[in-house]
Amino acid sequence: MTRSDRTAWRSALDRRSHTAGFRGLAQRLRHPIRTSYPSTRALRARRHRGEGRPSTAKTFWGQRMSIALPEEVSVSIHRYGFVDYDLTAFLLSHLRPGSTVVDVGAHIGYYTMLASALVGPGGKVRSFEPTPSTLAVLRTNVDRLPNASVVPAAVWSKKEELVFHDHGLGYSAYNSAFQARLPDVVRERIPSEPFTVDAVSLDEHVRAEGIDVDFVKIDAESAEAHVLEGMRDLLARRRPVISLEVGDLDVAGAPSSRELVDTLMTAGYEPWELRRGAPVPHRPRTRYAYQNLLFAPTGQWHAYDTRRPDHHA
Repeated sequence: MTRSDRTAWRSALDRRSHTAGFRGLAQRLRHPIRTSYPSTRALRARRHRGEGRPSTAKTFWGQRMSIALPEEVSVSIHRYGFVDYDLTAFLLSHLRPGSTVVDVGAHIGYYTMLASALVGPGGKVRSFEPTPSTLAVLRTNVDRLPNASVVPAAVWSKKEELVFHDHGLGYSAYNSAFQARLPDVVRERIPSEPFTVDAVSLDEHVRAEGIDVDFVKIDAESAEAHVLEGMRDLLARRRPVISLEVGDLDVAGAPSSRELVDTLMTAGYEPWELRRGAPVPHRPRTRYAYQNLLFAPTGQWHAYDTRRPDHHA
């Protein structure tokens, strides 16, 4: 893709990100059905009942995508065409043609599709997702991408079988080998059915497939420590840039977000946080609210020029 394409996509993303105040009102008036229907209240009730239906939406860069309303990620794509402005904007600026991207916890495939478009025909995207319901939607999206492939497995510290908990289509983003990362009052009223999934480590997969990895997005619902344990060789040798979801909800058996940050710093990585899509140096905290942090090998990025890092992501 061309530089002008990236500029146009960033402009489209910025326009859609203005959801408050007058500009947000103007957007809702221009697209009343997409941005207001179904209502948030109706969607919440349907999620609690475990209801869902397949649908399609257009992403901010103009690609049609299969979604699964009333699931939360699907609602965001349906209404605005994107999920998580900061990480999306970062990928627009940093993923380069020919890169290889690993999407750990791909869900229905938003980041897989975006990465596929950005790395182009010379790049590769490997998309890991273990849950059958979301896997079906993911496959629908990935099957039309010649440079992307789906691995129907969880990412873990080693190859084994795991017991996951299925919280229904509406809460499928929280399916995990651990408790759902939700407030107790929500967790108590949603379904939780156990099912068995295959798990692999990234080191094993990368060796078996013979691929070099430039960027890894990790959204593993409390399994992040196991994912990092299973990619020690990748961190030591190839040293890809890492995106890691953090947020402390005191899930039993899961380490704190600070422990994850310390693990990557011990491996020779520096933490960065995102501000309007641009990475800035991050000072580790004792406790974290939800956010995506970035980790780059020490010395690879510079605070004065973070928009153009030495190593493409």
